[in-house]
Amino acid sequence: MLLASLSGCATAAASGPVVALPNSYYLQPDKNLQTELVSRSGHRVLDAHVAAYAVSSQIVAGAAGDVSPKRTYTNELPYTGGPDTRYFILDTSTGKVESGLTADAWHSRLKALGVREDFAIYPLLPWQS
Repeated sequence: MLLASLSGCATAAASGPVVALPNSYYLQPDKNLQTELVSRSGHRVLDAHVAAYAVSSQIVAGAAGDVSPKRTYTNELPYTGGPDTRYFILDTSTGKVESGLTADAWHSRLKALGVREDFAIYPLLPWQS
């Protein structure tokens, strides 16, 4: 009886590995092992893939873009984007997404949201290593 009621509470289920995020959002690989940010309903939140991310309370923030198959960095080092890197912020409590942000705009928005100044994002998820 308990299992039946718990399974009835589930929303769209992801197939394969996922990284759980606050408020039923998650990261999952696509068929090319690029990372997608997915909503609780199972729909992609960003048009771009996630190259790096981190979580601060209810905020998920990161860099958008494909991860190169020739990676020379590890997930132990913070991600450093280039001048063309675009960033995103998802407030999982409201579902509000800001994407296409420059590094300066991204840092300003994070500060306005109360995220610590030493906040850093990291690349590589288990399916990308």
